[in-house]
Amino acid sequence: MTGDALTALRALKRAGIADSADRVPGLLRSLDDALDREAAGMLLGGKAVRAALASTGRYAPVALGLLASSTVDALPHLLTAALLEEGVQPETATTGFNQWRFEILSGAPNLKEPAPAVTACLLDDTAVFEKVADPLDAAEVEARCAALPAELDAWLTAFEGAPGGVAVLNTLPLSALRRDRYVDYATKARVEAAWHRMNAGILDLAGRPNVVVLATDSLAARAGSLAATDRMRHIAGHAWSEEFLDAYAREVARVVLARLGRARKCLVLDLDHTLWGGVVGDDGIPALKIGGSFPGSAHAELQALAKDLSRQGVLLTVCSKNDDSVAREAVATHPDMVLGPDHFSAFRANWDPKPGNIASLAAELNIGTDSMVFVDDNPAERGLMEAQRPEVAVVALPDDPAGYASAVARAGLFNQFALTDEDRVRGSLYRARAQRDELRQTAVSVEDYLRELATEITVEEYGTLNGGRITQLFGKTNQFNLTGIRYGADEVARRVETGRAAFFGVRATDAFGDNGLVGALALVRETDGDWTVENFVLSCRVFSRSIEQTVVGLVLRAARDAGAPGVRGKHVPTAKNGRFADFYPALGFTGQDGDFRHDLTQLAELPDWVAVGTGEGKFHAP
Repeated sequence: MTGDALTALRALKRAGIADSADRVPGLLRSLDDALDREAAGMLLGGKAVRAALASTGRYAPVALGLLASSTVDALPHLLTAALLEEGVQPETATTGFNQWRFEILSGAPNLKEPAPAVTACLLDDTAVFEKVADPLDAAEVEARCAALPAELDAWLTAFEGAPGGVAVLNTLPLSALRRDRYVDYATKARVEAAWHRMNAGILDLAGRPNVVVLATDSLAARAGSLAATDRMRHIAGHAWSEEFLDAYAREVARVVLARLGRARKCLVLDLDHTLWGGVVGDDGIPALKIGGSFPGSAHAELQALAKDLSRQGVLLTVCSKNDDSVAREAVATHPDMVLGPDHFSAFRANWDPKPGNIASLAAELNIGTDSMVFVDDNPAERGLMEAQRPEVAVVALPDDPAGYASAVARAGLFNQFALTDEDRVRGSLYRARAQRDELRQTAVSVEDYLRELATEITVEEYGTLNGGRITQLFGKTNQFNLTGIRYGADEVARRVETGRAAFFGVRATDAFGDNGLVGALALVRETDGDWTVENFVLSCRVFSRSIEQTVVGLVLRAARDAGAPGVRGKHVPTAKNGRFADFYPALGFTGQDGDFRHDLTQLAELPDWVAVGTGEGKFHAP
């Protein structure tokens, strides 16, 4: 299959890849061999192919930086393959051999245009031993190991100034050649202990904003190898195996997706032979294999993993070919189920094709199908999903259910920078949404529904308690994201501290509970006194409730009361925000081509079904 996919990609390139751009991700996902993935990335990374793919509007562009302490020629191509299969087109800037220190400390001259959203710095043990005069002097090695985390901390401070963005570091492996040159076990243990302490210090750097530290040993276990062969080390200066570089590229791609707000949100689970062993419609509920001895233990393990994911904000849904009542009864009544009805935000058990059910689930949850991960034991169902819904991530489960949970966890499709309180209760928020939908169906009119819903919003100025969630909203929101600007945590804090911008969060409650912090807004003051809404984002959970209109109405009133001559707003088209192109004109702003202004002479009434909480922070521009 791997060779066939690579051949197909070459054929698409010859025929004009723009006309078949939607086939590229699926073909890339079918490539398993690292050398084939490198070849595919090289094939698709040329200027002409890049321009053709960009012209389709189906691939989000992103600038990346790549630094290393050894030769990593294959890595840009592997990154291209890993990101194109997720609908992202990277432009990767690299530097010369072992220039990772000099590049950043000299102001990142090679990484400035365009400034990278993510810069990966892949270090091997050269970063330690190049500053060790005598590698047999264990005390000198210990001192160097102890110094490196602080050196990297200072490097990160310089990195924040240029180029900025997200930095990806890694723990350093101690190569066999370095370790095995010591002949006495006491020295081996002494150096290993110093090495582990150093790597613990490097891992601690992940506590800094916009810093990700990858554990090299975990990636090596996933790849099945770590070091390049001795011959490649001598001939080409390679420190890493091709398989490791491929695993590293896939992990950096996940970091990029998190930075772009494209991490997956929803796990879609089959039932028969997936969440449990057996077919409930044929075998009956008592005969299902869940827990206990194998294979029931493997299905319970997958359920336990899904439960842990849900506790971290991943939405769980069911998509099963079954009679609905039978499937629901099994979930609700089997005594060994780890997951119960309350864990699922939506449920589809019927005999319709699963790609259509996936679309129905997405519509019910008001998320994109490209936010979904499909888990099904049946290869035919997985193949149909890949063919008809290529934007859905499909986990390639092994034949043996013993590996189901490991396959889902290893995919890492839900990875993000940090969890917030809203993430941890997202499942309950979506279940409350189902109650709101029931109210909508029984309401006489939209206005009656909105009034019965009793929405109330409060505005919170950026601070230490809500800063993480405000930054996350800017980073993860795709649909109601009016300009597409994604602020890093350090950037928000710095601009607030220097008075260059003011950031706010919007919290919503209603008759069914607290929706949490659902919106974020950035305001700046122009030299002519106008206020500008630099960006405004709102969670899809609360669309169509007039919250967005109320927030902007409050901004207009605050600007008028402060004596500002006007308020400016902007809509910058992205792949997902097109439905809001007329948002500002509908509120009385004038302008064209995405640039709008309100002169504050006539302000529309605020929707009377949205209450504004008392004592909330007031909007202001710095």
